[in-house]
Amino acid sequence: MIRATISTAALVLATSPLTLFSPAMAHGALHLAQSAQQEVTIEATDLGSGAYMLTGQGGNIGVLTGDDGVFVIDSQFANIAPQNLAKIKEISGGSPTILVNTHWHGDHTGGNANFGATIIAHDNVRARVSTDQTLVLLGNERNSPAAEPAAWPVITFDDDLTLHLNGQTIRVVHLPAAHTDGDAMIMMEEANVLHLGDVFFNARFPFIDVSTGGTLAGYIAALNVAYEAANDETKVIPGHGVLATKEDIAASITMLEGVRDAVQTARSEGMDADDAVAAGILAEWAEDWAPEGSFMSAENFTRIVYSDLERVEAETDVPEAGASADGREPLSEGSGDES
Repeated sequence: MIRATISTAALVLATSPLTLFSPAMAHGALHLAQSAQQEVTIEATDLGSGAYMLTGQGGNIGVLTGDDGVFVIDSQFANIAPQNLAKIKEISGGSPTILVNTHWHGDHTGGNANFGATIIAHDNVRARVSTDQTLVLLGNERNSPAAEPAAWPVITFDDDLTLHLNGQTIRVVHLPAAHTDGDAMIMMEEANVLHLGDVFFNARFPFIDVSTGGTLAGYIAALNVAYEAANDETKVIPGHGVLATKEDIAASITMLEGVRDAVQTARSEGMDADDAVAAGILAEWAEDWAPEGSFMSAENFTRIVYSDLERVEAETDVPEAGASADGREPLSEGSGDES
């Protein structure tokens, strides 16, 4: 396991000119298109101890303020970077100095260059934002050109990394083969704030980007790791959705295990994806997890899970479905301290 510990003094802040970064990545492009006609309002939720959650357009942003500088998690889109930077200045009195990306998608990295901060991310995030990418979503290819160098992470890690800023111990932990191949969760220990990026869509079917290394098995494993890292008082920032709790993570795990089992049963009965969609095998979850207007419909999620299970069926290098990355038993309904 590779570990790194970084303090404020160890960082050399980036000074490259600000450049724009195309947000046409994965579901980021769809989110942008859906809200292009809407006026974007950036809302800040005070989580205590200098920590905040910002919501606007794209993935939720985390902010930690203090004397050591402004620490930020994710950057949404380039087109709303001015609004995000204005809100960050309002709550902190300054501009971002350190930026961590939870993964590579454009609705989380699109504002990177505009933020003017030192960027930190998993090795695979730098590999993907610095090169052209082709994503396949439900049979449709989407080409994403490489970002400008100012948007690339300049500090990368393999397994985990620790920062000491603003009175907080900040743990950045890689969650393999989950939403993508470069996901990270960020825990601000003293503030008891956990940012999960798109490894957690609160009360929604998630998008699992199987074309860039995501898997259902790894997604469930990652949520189990997050569940163990949280306690009943933890404030959980999802990649998308409202501020959450440990109980909300548990609900997502239970749903995903149920979906996995439903798809496996359908496959064992000889159904292909079209048959499963026609049969409505996810109907019992659709009302709660795919309300009208949701990015991920029950049909699309059925097809994504089908394609993933078919692809990884013969593979042995991803976590077993439902197991955590360190081999713990999967969380089942009614277990753990969900109350």
